[in-house]
Amino acid sequence: MPTENAIEELRKRFNPDAARNIAATYLISIQGQNGGTWLTKIADGKCEFIAQDSNQLTFEPDCKISVTSEDLEMIMDGRLTAMTAALSGMLAIEGELGLAMQLVPIFFEGQAPFI
Repeated sequence: MPTENAIEELRKRFNPDAARNIAATYLISIQGQNGGTWLTKIADGKCEFIAQDSNQLTFEPDCKISVTSEDLEMIMDGRLTAMTAALSGMLAIEGELGLAMQLVPIFFEGQAPFI
């Protein structure tokens, strides 16, 4: 799955009700062919993805998430849970783990949480 399609799929899956009480910034880095980095701002039930040059960040996000495009595809297809990916090191999380856990109901309703 090309990374642009993965970000578009996350946009479609965004659950504003699950994000109603969250105000956080995430840096999502997708590694591999057609990879990329996006600053993801979630606040007041809204979500914005902004393409970034990972070498030129102007501030530190609340949480950084790094995953390969292949592993993200498996998570999005439901063949791998975010929890399994995180525990096995396929999904790397830096920053507030609690914020990363909050992404599951926002984008992956029905999957188990990270812990």
